[in-house]
Amino acid sequence: MKFKSLDFGTACKNLILLTFILFGLSNCSDVDDDFYSFGEAGTKIMVAYAAKDAECGSSRQITSLVPGKQRKKDVDNCVASVAFEKCSFWTQAGDPVPFACKAIEYRLK
Repeated sequence: MKFKSLDFGTACKNLILLTFILFGLSNCSDVDDDFYSFGEAGTKIMVAYAAKDAECGSSRQITSLVPGKQRKKDVDNCVASVAFEKCSFWTQAGDPVPFACKAIEYRLK
């Protein structure tokens, strides 16, 4: 019985090349998908503050927002942190802003 010899060198090279291409394409994502625009992030944070103020009967005002794009996970963590603050702390603390909100990383475009 005779077997055809297979050229494993070329096959392996092609397989490795195909693997790298597929791996590279699977990790491609639009960087902008990970960020909120300035307007979206600002709106989410202002709504969180307004909801907490309505819940606690206070009137905290946001005096400025960080310009640029902000990571979605950072803004979402900020919003969740504001929601979980106790009203006693929110109304009595000099600066009730959670650390998650102070630590928002942003990008300028």
